[in-house]
Amino acid sequence: MPLEPIDRQAGAPAMAANAAIGPGAITDPDTGLTDAEARRRLLADGPNEVEPPPRPTLPKLVLEAMSEPFVILLLLAGVGAILLGEVRDGILVLGGLLPIVGADVVTEYRAERALAELHAAAAPRATVRRDSRVLDIDAAEVVRGDVILVRAGDIVPADVRLSAAVGLAFDRSLLTGESMPEDALLSPDATAPTGGHPREIGFAGTSVVRGSGAGVVIATGALTALGRIAGSLGSAPSRRSPLQRELDRLVRILLIVAIGLIAVTVGAGFLRGHPAGANLLAGISAAIAAIPEEPPILLAVILGFGAHRLLRRNVLVRRLSAEETLGAVDLILTDKTGTLTENRLVLTDVLRPAGSVAPGEERRRLVELGLRAEDDAWRADRFGAPRGSFARALAAGLEELGGSPSLDSADLIHSQPPADGRPFATTSARRAGRIEHVALGAPEAVLGLCPRLPEAELDAWRELVAGAADRGGRLVLLARSLDDEPWRPEAVLAFADPLRAGVHEAMTTTRTAGIQTIVVTGDHPATARAIAREAGLDIDLVITGEELGTWDDARLDADLASLDVVARARPEDKLRLVQAARRTSRTVAVTGDGVNDAPALTHSDVAVAMGSGSAVAKGASDLVLNDDSFATLIFAIRDGRRIVANVQKGLVFLVSTHVALLGFILVATLLGTGQPLLPIQILWLELFIDLSTSVAFEREAEEPGAMSVAPRRRNVPLLTTALLVRIAAAGGFSALAAVALFFSEPAGSDHARWLAFTALVVAQAVRAYGNRSLTRPLTALGSNRVLLGAAIAVVAIQIAIPAVPALAGIFRATPLDGRDWLIVAAIAVAPLLVAELVRRTTGRTWVA
Repeated sequence: MPLEPIDRQAGAPAMAANAAIGPGAITDPDTGLTDAEARRRLLADGPNEVEPPPRPTLPKLVLEAMSEPFVILLLLAGVGAILLGEVRDGILVLGGLLPIVGADVVTEYRAERALAELHAAAAPRATVRRDSRVLDIDAAEVVRGDVILVRAGDIVPADVRLSAAVGLAFDRSLLTGESMPEDALLSPDATAPTGGHPREIGFAGTSVVRGSGAGVVIATGALTALGRIAGSLGSAPSRRSPLQRELDRLVRILLIVAIGLIAVTVGAGFLRGHPAGANLLAGISAAIAAIPEEPPILLAVILGFGAHRLLRRNVLVRRLSAEETLGAVDLILTDKTGTLTENRLVLTDVLRPAGSVAPGEERRRLVELGLRAEDDAWRADRFGAPRGSFARALAAGLEELGGSPSLDSADLIHSQPPADGRPFATTSARRAGRIEHVALGAPEAVLGLCPRLPEAELDAWRELVAGAADRGGRLVLLARSLDDEPWRPEAVLAFADPLRAGVHEAMTTTRTAGIQTIVVTGDHPATARAIAREAGLDIDLVITGEELGTWDDARLDADLASLDVVARARPEDKLRLVQAARRTSRTVAVTGDGVNDAPALTHSDVAVAMGSGSAVAKGASDLVLNDDSFATLIFAIRDGRRIVANVQKGLVFLVSTHVALLGFILVATLLGTGQPLLPIQILWLELFIDLSTSVAFEREAEEPGAMSVAPRRRNVPLLTTALLVRIAAAGGFSALAAVALFFSEPAGSDHARWLAFTALVVAQAVRAYGNRSLTRPLTALGSNRVLLGAAIAVVAIQIAIPAVPALAGIFRATPLDGRDWLIVAAIAVAPLLVAELVRRTTGRTWVA
């Protein structure tokens, strides 16, 4: 699509851009580079794109998944078993690695592929002038020295020093966090702070919100401001997620148990005079039984299903471990623009010193007058160019009042957009036989057009502006003059970036859940305070990035818990907040969409990128919110808590199962039997464990009140000492009861073994359903048909095995009579009755 001609502002240094390109790189802005020179520079400098982080290969994903301590332990145990002759046990253990590694690899691979597809679909384009021709090319083909043409709606393809501009303004929130447009300049601003983003440069990745312009490319690819930030990320020191640390702890415990079990089993065999080889094999077999392969399967399946559930709610999970880390988040650093708000301007009020102008004819006249002051509103009608953010908001407001946003470009005589030193727009147009002059912009500057206004009236307008500013948003003053009459102010127009739907409720949820939220934004403090208060945040402390820079780490650590808003924030401010959170043992989630957010995302516990954000931010993220909404993040945190609770219930069940199994083997061995359980019986028991925990516990719903308690602190283990004691008591009871049954029959007989084994199996089936909540009685919970069905099925199969000759022979199973089943039922139900009584009467945590 051809661009309209661009008028260069008077006195603009047209060739100023070339100074940054280097000798021998002079570009004529009117003709641009030649095609040959552009090809040469593309070969010399490479494509104009930020090098994305290398996508992990399938072998690398597998290797990372197999580097988990639990997986390594199981791998060693399985290989050891095969080398010692226990081939079936070893194959079972190694086979258990497949779902563990597979779930992790498949989920991460699919997430990476989804991101790559999103990136490819959003490949940018650029309009350049080469050989005096205007061309539309891939942004990756832009080179240093290219003359770039931009207009409202474009994304700047590279860092460009501007040489021409007509009402040009950029949305730089990608780099600065500031939601309001910034007017472009054609020469350096002497009053601008150092170390910022000069307004005479159009930075790669920023968008043009109004006007048009041209400039010469001074940096491409990794040398742009965007590219330098992406390249500076490096590798952040990563912390293992809470559940990964929990499994690491469980590995250490089980190693001690396995070594102890080997020592006891081998020692008992030597005391009885058994051969050394048989003793060692018995010890290794017992140790393999002590290593449950189910915890990583449990974690992989629950997280895998959780990722699928979150995807249905617009959350793309890139790293599975981030899901359960969400459950421990106690601090959120969130952007304002686009996350709490919709990142669009809306006309919220029309004000005069006497008060707000009510909807009606007068308000419609004033809004239409504001639209007529916008240069790009006339240009949209004349050239079909997109309107800027202010013109769009005014047009929408006018339509709501019943007016028409169409303007007849034939009436326009002259227009002048905002410019350096003149922060307001003016237009002159024919209207009803007269010449109407309209100005719209910064209130103090527009009031300067009205020198003949009485001082009292000027003071009234100034007081109006000062009072309205406390409400946040953006204020502009509208003034009008007919023919040669003096200028007079007409109204103050108030604009705001509206809150997203559901944000207020989400913020209330975070407060109830004990999660601190800090809004980090590039906006003005008054704007940030007003939006945060509207969102439902209790405002205690609002500071600017400049103030934060004066704090040392000790003060930041001490005052972090009382911070609510950091306004005029710089990229390094968000990173400092993340580092302070990590020093104070907080679990921090960070949201971001811009390149400037990537360092903070990289160092956070949970990095949350916006679906509309930059590829750099997405590459540094753990989660991607496809709808950009803060409310969606809170849903993910809520589901993270559900996931952690369900993993805890699954681990309680798994550990209690193995306590019962190993307790029975250990006590029976010490009391004089050589093989209390057959390998096939242990395999069957563990098969049930895999099925029930991996699938059934994942289906458990969120417990009532889950979001009304503070998140678990990082230093508090999922299986506390008190909980482990209760687990040991429940599993120990089943073990001792099974031992009593084992020795109530002739020692070592098949019937005694089958009776004791059946007691263990049925007890675990009841325990699985009985530990659906550790604090609430079963009558207070909803149904979990999958878990109930699994428990009933395993008991039914246990009953059927002796009746099937082939199975009875393999398991050495014998039929049980009515008395046997009554005893088995009593042993299985007794711990559940005790747990239900304690939970119902005291509300304390108890294990069935």
